[in-house]
Amino acid sequence: MGEPRYVVIANDLMAKLSAGHWAVGTMLPTEPELAATYKVSRETLRRALQRLESSGLISRHPGMGTRVERARPVPAFTTRLGSLQELTQYGKSAVRSILSVESIVVDKELAEVTGLAEGSPTVCVTSVRRDPERSGQVVSWARVYLEPADAKAIAASLDDSPRLISDLVESHVGRSVDRVVQRVQAVGVPAEAAAHLGVAPGSPGIEFVRRYFDADGRLFEVSVSTHAQGTFVYETTLQRG
Repeated sequence: MGEPRYVVIANDLMAKLSAGHWAVGTMLPTEPELAATYKVSRETLRRALQRLESSGLISRHPGMGTRVERARPVPAFTTRLGSLQELTQYGKSAVRSILSVESIVVDKELAEVTGLAEGSPTVCVTSVRRDPERSGQVVSWARVYLEPADAKAIAASLDDSPRLISDLVESHVGRSVDRVVQRVQAVGVPAEAAAHLGVAPGSPGIEFVRRYFDADGRLFEVSVSTHAQGTFVYETTLQRG
């Protein structure tokens, strides 16, 4: 069985972009024109364009058209996250930029996602991480939830440290990570994250929810990070015990 028609069209458009058929900064033909060229429905054509958009090749603007952003896909940021040591290494290789720090109260929806107690106070640190080897491309958008006292203790170190926030908590508070419970799921990229990841809201993405526990079994940090399709590769190794 051959590839779906929209995949074939996407690959053909990618080849044409790579060959310079449309220059960066110019507009692609309209959707009706492309659909007519490939003899497919608008829906099939849109699915093909979505693949290009997820790869960072184009951006679509309602009422304006589709703009060429790159001639070739941006290579995906690849990381191994099979241990606490590899998680720490990820913190060193992807540079963090703090967007906001705010005190909030955990509502029902947030409690269900994070496991934090509904009604409890927490400090939400919103940030992005960039890949310095690929022109600072944003590879993740994240929110980290901390106990207020821990957040206050590390506040002065957040902006200028490449270290994981859990490492900062250990250095300043003395609370070390004993285990991390990680959940991974496919999601539609939230609108707030999409603006930083350079994709349309609702685009395919992957979400990591990590819950950090100390040696006493106390949950003291939760991170929720979102990555856009095509920009992040998660790799792990399973070995026979």
